[in-house]
Amino acid sequence: MASMEPSFVFQVFLSVCIVYISFAMHVHEFEISSELLAKTVEYRTATRNKRDLSDSTCQRQEANFLKEVTAGNVKLEQKHSFVNESYYSLALAWCGNNGDLLVVITQENYGVVSPSKIYRSADYGATFNDVMGTFSSPPRIFRHNGVFRNPHNTRKVYLVDAGDKDGSHLYITEDGGVSFFKTQLKFQLTGDIEFYPRKSNENFLLASSAILSTKINSDHGKLMTLYASFDNGRSWKQVASYVQNYKWGTIEDKPMTIYVTVDPERTHPFLASFVPVQYVLQKCVFNQAGAMQSCSKILDKVISFGHQDKFLYASVYSQDVRGNRLMRISTDLGKTWNTAQLPTITSDRFYSVLDMNEKLVFMHVDNPGDTGHGTLYTSGAQGVVYSESLPKHLYPNYGEVTDFYRVESMRGVYITSQILEDNSIRSMITYNRGATWQTLGRPKGAMCKDEQKACNLQIHGSYSIQRGVSASPPLSTKSAPGLMLVHGHVADALQTTQPDVFVTSDGGYTWTKALDGPHQYQIADSGALLVAISTATPQPTTIKFSVDEGQCWHEYKFIKNPDESIILTGLLTEPENRALTVGVWGYHPQNKTWTVFVIDFAKVLTKQCGSDDYEIWKPHNTLRSQEEQDVKGCLLGMREEFKRVKKDKWCSNGYNYTIQRTTTKCICTREDYECDYGFFRKANSDLCEKISDFKKPDIDVCLRGHEEEIITQGYRKIPGDACQGGFSPKGRRIDLSKQCSENSKQLVLEEESFGEQKSSHGNASVVAAIVIIVVLLVIIMSVVLVHKYIILRRHRVVYRYSLLNQTDAERYDSEFEKAMAATSGTVYHDSEDDEELNSPAVKKDTRTFGSVSTHNSTTMGTRNSSRDTQVKSYHDDSDVDMLE
Repeated sequence: MASMEPSFVFQVFLSVCIVYISFAMHVHEFEISSELLAKTVEYRTATRNKRDLSDSTCQRQEANFLKEVTAGNVKLEQKHSFVNESYYSLALAWCGNNGDLLVVITQENYGVVSPSKIYRSADYGATFNDVMGTFSSPPRIFRHNGVFRNPHNTRKVYLVDAGDKDGSHLYITEDGGVSFFKTQLKFQLTGDIEFYPRKSNENFLLASSAILSTKINSDHGKLMTLYASFDNGRSWKQVASYVQNYKWGTIEDKPMTIYVTVDPERTHPFLASFVPVQYVLQKCVFNQAGAMQSCSKILDKVISFGHQDKFLYASVYSQDVRGNRLMRISTDLGKTWNTAQLPTITSDRFYSVLDMNEKLVFMHVDNPGDTGHGTLYTSGAQGVVYSESLPKHLYPNYGEVTDFYRVESMRGVYITSQILEDNSIRSMITYNRGATWQTLGRPKGAMCKDEQKACNLQIHGSYSIQRGVSASPPLSTKSAPGLMLVHGHVADALQTTQPDVFVTSDGGYTWTKALDGPHQYQIADSGALLVAISTATPQPTTIKFSVDEGQCWHEYKFIKNPDESIILTGLLTEPENRALTVGVWGYHPQNKTWTVFVIDFAKVLTKQCGSDDYEIWKPHNTLRSQEEQDVKGCLLGMREEFKRVKKDKWCSNGYNYTIQRTTTKCICTREDYECDYGFFRKANSDLCEKISDFKKPDIDVCLRGHEEEIITQGYRKIPGDACQGGFSPKGRRIDLSKQCSENSKQLVLEEESFGEQKSSHGNASVVAAIVIIVVLLVIIMSVVLVHKYIILRRHRVVYRYSLLNQTDAERYDSEFEKAMAATSGTVYHDSEDDEELNSPAVKKDTRTFGSVSTHNSTTMGTRNSSRDTQVKSYHDDSDVDMLE
C-alpha cells in the first residue's frame, strides 16, 4: 500500500508490466458451477429470423454441396464423454499440430488438490486415450496455473503438481504427451512459468515462489524468489529473492539476461503491504554454464517496470519531490533513461499502456474529475514524446476494462469506444495507428429506428460484456487477412439491446450483418470457414457455418437426441485457425460428465482450392479512391496485396496453406504523419490543429544530454511508416540539447503525498510499525471498504448507452453487480493498491474465450465475477471471455 491516506485506493501510478501476448500458450480451461446444475437458468431469448433461402447463391450452395449432409447421409460430428469424470474443472492444451490435445480433469477445494486424470487425443478430441500409465503415481495438477504449453515447441507441455512440503513437482512432456519425466523442485511454484520470448532458446524458463503475504492484491505483498532453468525444467538456479517483478531480456540483450526488481531492504511482506517500497531494477546475466555472471543495478527508486520490443519502461519516485512519480523510458538496454512527456496527473487518475505492437505506444491518460474516460495518446518512435490521438476515450476506472482492440488481421487498424457530450458511447476505428479516428460505416441494407440521427455500426466490447450484454469480444486472426467478426447493432450510439453478429472482410471499411442475436464464433481454415453457435439457449444443438465470409450461413444439427444436450462452455478450433475441425465443449447436466462434439468440416469442403479459386485482395483500396493512383490503397507508406479464396468457390485452403502477400512502398502524404506534441486532429479530419489551451511550452522534452531534433509545425511521421518522398512538413527544427538546461523541470506524471519513509528497518521501527498497524488496521480497512463502496455506487451509472430501444433500465443497472468482466486488446494498467498487471485478477486477454497465459501474458484488467449462469469457459487464445 503506497500510503496510509484514504486516497491510496485510487489508481495512482503506472504499472508497466509488459507481457508477451504474441506467445500465448493455447491452454484452455473450462469450469462449471454446481449451482447451475441445481437450478433453472433463465436466458433472454433473442428474436431471430431464419435466413431467406430464396437467395440464389445460398440455395445453390445448399443444392450443390449440402444435399447429402441435409439428407443425413453424411455425419460430421463425433462425440466423446469423459465417463465418471464429474469434476467441475477441465484444462485443455494443444500439444502439437494436426489435432494433438492433452486434457487434464481435476478438482481443487480450499487449497486441497485431488488426484487428476490426464487424457491424450491425436484427432482434435474425437477420441481420447488415458495416459495415466505414464505416471508412477496419480499427479495432483493445480486447477489454475497447472498446465502450460511451450509457445515455441507445441510438443512441450508442463504440468505443475501440488508436490510435498519440500516443493512442487513438475511433469514435463517433450513429445506431446506420449511420455513424461518428473522434476522435483526445491520450491513451491506459485506463479506462472514464463518462457523465453524467442524460439532460439525454447528451453529457457522462469518460475517463482511467492513469499507469504497478508495482502493478496498488492505487488508489495507478492514478493517472490525467482528461479531460472536453461534445460527445459530439469534443473533450476536461484536468480534473486524479494523480487517484485521479472522479465526476460530484450531482443538486443544476451540470451541469458533477466531483468528483476528487488527490494534491497528485504522488507517483511507484512510491512510491505502497508509502506511504500522503493525497488531496485537489476539486470542479471548468466553464462553458458548456467552460473550467475553479473547482476548489476540499472535504476533505483522503481515502483514497477516492463518492456516490449525496444522499449524498457519504469515507473519511479521523483528525486525532487517526495511522493511524485515519473515514467522513465530506455531504448538502450537501461544504460540511459528519458522521461515520457505526458500531461501531469493527480493521484486519483491513472495511466494505462494499451498497446506497443506496431513500433509505437498507445497510452491512455485518465481525465480529471473521476470521469471514467480520458485521452488516448500515441508516442513518437522513441516512446518519449506523446501526441493526442483520441479525446474522451472510454476507460471506466472502477471496472478496469477497455474496448480498445487491435485488429490482428489488418496492419495499423484499431477499434475502441468514445464518450460523447451526452455521455452516450460510440465506436471508433483507426486505419493508421491512431493518427486519425472515424466512426464505423453503416452496414449495407441496415435499418435505423431513428433516421434523423447518425447511423453507424456500434461494436460491443469488454465494457458491454461487463455491463451484462450477451456478446463476445471482436475476433480476428493473422491467418485470415481483413476478416473480423463482432457483436453490435446499428444506431447513433451503443445500446443494451441484444446484439447481432456482423462480419467485415476488408478490415472494417464495410460490414455485413451475418447472424441475428448473440453467438459464440470462430474462424477456421485460414478464413475460408466461419463457425458459430447461438447463445440464446444454454444447451444449443445446432452449429452454423459459412464458406463465403459470412454471406450465406448453413445449419447442421450435431445433437439429434435431446438427452445428449450439453451446457455449452466453449467453441474451439486449433490455435492458428487453420484446421477444418472444431470442437464444441460442454458439461452434461444429467450425467455430470465433460463432453466434446468434434465436427469435421472437411467432409463438407471436400475440394482443395486450386490457383483459379483465388483472387487478389488489396487492403485499404477504397481509402483513397478519389485521389491519385499512386497513393490509392496506401497506408502507413505501404501498399499490400493478398491472395484469398473467391467467395463463390466451395473449397478449402487446407492446414498447410500459407498466406501469399506482396508489398510496395508509396509516396508520403499528410496521412502518413500524426500530430506533434501540443497539436490534435478532430474526428474524420487529417488536419493538425494547435491545442488552444495547451499550457506547456511548444517543446517540453528533455533528453539529458542527447542531441535530438523534432518537427515543430504540428506533424511528425508515424513510427513505422515506410513512405518515401511526397509530402514533408517544412518546419523549424530545434536542438533539444540547447532547449534543456540543468534547471529544466521534468514533466511529473503523478503526484501523491506520502508520510516520512524510513531508510532502514531496525527492530525498534518494526515493532513500532506493527503496533501502529494493529491499532489502525480495523479503522483503515473500514475506511477503505466504505470508500470503495461509495466509489462503486457513484460509478454505477457513469455513462449511459443510447436510450433508443432501451426498455429495462432497472435491470441494466442491477446487472452490473453480477456482470462478467472480459477485455480485448492489450492492456497494461496501473491499478489501485499498486496491483500488478500479471496478477490473476488482471492478466487475462480476449478474443472469444478467456485466457490462461504466462507470467507476463497479456493482460488485462479483468475481474472474475460471473453472470447468473455461473458457467465459465476461458482459454488463452490470446483472448479472454467468460462464456455464458
